[in-house]
Amino acid sequence: MRPFLLFTLCIPALTPLPFWADGPGQTQFVDHCAACHGLDALGGNGPDIQGSTLRDVTVATRGMDQMPEIDLSAAERRAIAVYLMSLSPEIAAQKLRFESRIAR
Repeated sequence: MRPFLLFTLCIPALTPLPFWADGPGQTQFVDHCAACHGLDALGGNGPDIQGSTLRDVTVATRGMDQMPEIDLSAAERRAIAVYLMSLSPEIAAQKLRFESRIAR
């Protein structure tokens, strides 16, 4: 029984992408962002973007610094933002609070 339990607990660590987050946002992220920001969005050639909000994604995809402009639909940007916020909800919540304050 223990080898089976150990194997079951190790499966998530062996999968390249989180199995619990599979969806349109993750697919869009992998297609457009993962090459530079890493499969877990913790950085690579680009910075850590876990917790990024829709505003962050919209601004970044217009092109900035070393990041080229990326042509995404509003739905694609929204899906990527939802996925990134799900990776770090605490950071996303802080950013959303800040964004709501500056929007006033």
